[in-house]
Amino acid sequence: MRMILPGNVWGRCAPKDLRHSACHDRNVNEGVLLLFGWLKKKDRNQSAAFDLYTAMVTQARQPVFYSKLGVADTLEGRFDLILVHAFILFRRLKTENGDKDLAQKVFDVMFADLDQNMREMGIGDVGILKRIRKMSESYHGRIVAYEEGVQSGAAELAAALSRNLYADTEVRDEQLMALVGYVHDALTMLEKQPVSEIQNGDVRFPDVPVPAVTAN
Repeated sequence: MRMILPGNVWGRCAPKDLRHSACHDRNVNEGVLLLFGWLKKKDRNQSAAFDLYTAMVTQARQPVFYSKLGVADTLEGRFDLILVHAFILFRRLKTENGDKDLAQKVFDVMFADLDQNMREMGIGDVGILKRIRKMSESYHGRIVAYEEGVQSGAAELAAALSRNLYADTEVRDEQLMALVGYVHDALTMLEKQPVSEIQNGDVRFPDVPVPAVTAN
């Protein structure tokens, strides 16, 4: 099911200039999120959560995803790509030697940022609640689909990405499989990264692949 995003919350321009704080160069306004009560009093884990969220969405807005890997440069496409990276990060944090509490804080920051931007747009509490609920349902559905895909094999992960990330666009096989390879590479990279580094807000993702051009 395709998620419904609110109005212009993601802007109407290229990935490097998106209006939403998750997709442009300014950081999330931590003070505003605290003011709205989404987050508890600032602590070490919360600071790390902001850093991880910023790193996650910075990676997700790399132009090559849109120009070479066929991700739709639309409201839904941008948000879906952030969810792919959320899956990658949260899967690492939820392992036995991870940090589930930190994963929850990053999740809270992500949805607090959405809440903040909708308030800036003038959307009321009832409208925000409905939209956040739909986004949360979309998030959880994708996490399950991607986890099943990783567990089952490349073909199944490709099918999950095709249904969700590429739901509204035509994608070539080489683009889809390049994205599958990227997800596996990112999961492997994070598995090898010490959790202590992630707890300090430092997460590393692999370079975004450029698929080979096949001859017609």
